[in-house]
Formats: sequence, C-alpha cells, structure tokens
Amino acid sequence: MNAENRALIFAPLMMPFAFIFYAFCADVPGFNMETGILNFIASVVTVVIVGLPVVYLYEFFIGYRFYQLLVKKNRVNIFSLTIGAVIIADIPMFMILLAGGGGEDSLSIALQLFSFVGFMIGLTFWVLLNLDELRAKWG
Repeated sequence: MNAENRALIFAPLMMPFAFIFYAFCADVPGFNMETGILNFIASVVTVVIVGLPVVYLYEFFIGYRFYQLLVKKNRVNIFSLTIGAVIIADIPMFMILLAGGGGEDSLSIALQLFSFVGFMIGLTFWVLLNLDELRAKWG
C-alpha cells in the first residue's frame, strides 16, 4: 500500500476521536457526561455511525480533488493540507451562516468543532503521507 492510499483510507478515522475530544473539552451537551455515561456512549456511537460515512464522502468527493490540485501545483505540505482540511470541514458551517440559521453561541462552537476536526484530519493525512520519511528520520 503506497503512502497516498494509506493516508486516504486511514486519515478520516481520526474524526470520531477529534470530535469527541473537542466536544468533551468544549462542554457540549451529551459529551460532557453530566447526563450519565449511557448518554455519552450513545453520543459517541451516533458520531461514529453518522459521521464516518459523511467524512469519507467529503474526502473522496472534495478532499481528494483538493489534494490532486495540490499535487499538480507541487504544493503538498503540512500547512496546505491542514488549512485545506479546515476549510473543507467548515463547508457545512459556511452554508448555515449563509442561510442565516442557527444560534450565535451554538454556531460558533460548531464552527470551532468542525475546524478542529478538519485540522486533525489534515494533520493525520500529512503524517500518514510522510510516514516512511518520518520513520527514517526519527528511527
């Protein structure tokens, strides 16, 4: 398996971990365990079941095209991958902002949450893309 395929397959698997971590730290209801462990587990399972297919669809239809453009322009680096992933992850939030929906507080938390998830996926993509070089450099 080459590095590009490995990154395309495994980077989106970072989404549940990043989402749950940020939601817990930001005290999002359902992820802060105030209502009990069963609600937390239900929220985690929902994020995994509903979120992973969406992340893979975004990656294969939008993210992969963006990555191909970066390869064509010879601009593949950690900054372009992470910032690009943040922008791609925030597309739903931009659509909500344009439609004028959502409350101000909940929308700002959601924008930060999606940005963090996109950043982590982009960072994971870069690490998996350069894994062989990083192993050679760091042992």
